[in-house]
Amino acid sequence: MRSVGYGRTSRHRRVVRFLVSVGVITSITAVRIGGRARIIEIDGHAWRTTSAATVRLAGIKEGDVVSLETLQEQLDEAERQALRDRALAVLGYRERSVSELRSKLLEDGYPSESVASTVSAFERSGLVDDERFAESVARSAAGLRAIGRRRAERDLASRGVSDEIAAAALDMYIPAEGEHARAVALARRLRKPDERVDRLAARLVRKGYAPFVAFEAAREALSDVQDDGTLDEYPDI
Repeated sequence: MRSVGYGRTSRHRRVVRFLVSVGVITSITAVRIGGRARIIEIDGHAWRTTSAATVRLAGIKEGDVVSLETLQEQLDEAERQALRDRALAVLGYRERSVSELRSKLLEDGYPSESVASTVSAFERSGLVDDERFAESVARSAAGLRAIGRRRAERDLASRGVSDEIAAAALDMYIPAEGEHARAVALARRLRKPDERVDRLAARLVRKGYAPFVAFEAAREALSDVQDDGTLDEYPDI
């Protein structure tokens, strides 16, 4: 970066010197291969990290001679628009937790303060909501995924959902007191006529059921197998 002076002579012959900070954009490179974050270098020195979308919206390129103050304002404005657009796009793919949305935006190179402000605004408007997200995960766990409560708890924790919110959602859709019945129902769907108890139990454990629940459910499900190796179509429950 360098300072360039511009002078003018008044009728009193007084020289007024204007110092304007300017520089040349020498490089705009990806922080990592395939990533969305970009590092802008001015006169060979790292100056600012932002997103690729911000760079596109600002219309800047390598070799531009810029006023740093003007460039800062230009990027700030472009970044606000790009950040909101990106947040909406992320939520458009699927439901996200607050933590997931925040992490995704930070990975894209947006400043932490701007991300925090945008995510908070989205929370207030209901565009992102941890309670709604937790309920969607719990519904899926109780339905097509048919996973155990422990695995659902891990899934929610890994996505930054608080224990309190996670417990409320799981109690609604997969309460702890119904874990054994759900495990037995799943075991009956997964079982094979020649299945061993330990193998069937292992499959249930991988689905997120506690080992003791999995073994009891496997034994109960395989007790329906008749002496000839066929499955009892209508076992007593």
